[in-house]
Amino acid sequence: MREMQLTKTLIFSNEEIAYNIFSMTLHAPEIAQKAVAGQFVMLYLDRGELLLPRPISICDTDLTAGTIELMYYIAGKGTAQLSKLGKGEEIQILAPLGNGFTLAPDSSRVAIVGGGIGIPPLFFLAKTLARSGVEFDVFLGFRSTPILVEKFKAITKGNIYISTEDGSVGHHGRVDEILYALNESYAQIFSCGPVPMLRAIAKLAKHAATPCQVSMEERMACGLGTCVGCVVKVGGSYVRVCCEGPVFCAEGINWEE
Repeated sequence: MREMQLTKTLIFSNEEIAYNIFSMTLHAPEIAQKAVAGQFVMLYLDRGELLLPRPISICDTDLTAGTIELMYYIAGKGTAQLSKLGKGEEIQILAPLGNGFTLAPDSSRVAIVGGGIGIPPLFFLAKTLARSGVEFDVFLGFRSTPILVEKFKAITKGNIYISTEDGSVGHHGRVDEILYALNESYAQIFSCGPVPMLRAIAKLAKHAATPCQVSMEERMACGLGTCVGCVVKVGGSYVRVCCEGPVFCAEGINWEE
């Protein structure tokens, strides 16, 4: 795990980009310098029953502006309160946390597969790969309304495939169905999203003997490994998503648990 710090940051913007999905930009120069794709932050609201922090993946960083971008879905009281914060307000964050994605030395062409609110941290990954000159295709799955597609298009020289559960855009169905139908060969697969999707991607990767890294999404109370509330089974033991993850090698996860 990389060095982290607890700091107060200034909110540059906090806007709804799709129904109940918000993009928040924070002024955090030191965190922007340290963060790597796949890591996350803990946001502290410190308001009554909302004392526990909320974990949010890092979607992007801007080293020139000294900012980090976070995207979140309103899933409860905490994220609902986050959505009410405005430009110029301060919020305390602990970051960067967790271990990010790792590119193998011989990965000349890779696949990025995301679903729902698991897509934002994959944009940070795509931007990192693009800067390194690594070729990649992008597979994005949504329930209905796509997000971040234009931002992916701006940095991606490879293909972008989209699926929606309601069939409104792209393939009507699950995003893993596109990857399966293409039967393309990749040096690595990176994925983040709901567990059923990750399980399907891990199965495809295992069948193709392709190294696969997945970012797991679990409820967190502290983000530091103290509460041991965000565990997944890897091999024969349970490990903490906040410390040993959130990125894991897919083949090591016990997907039946």
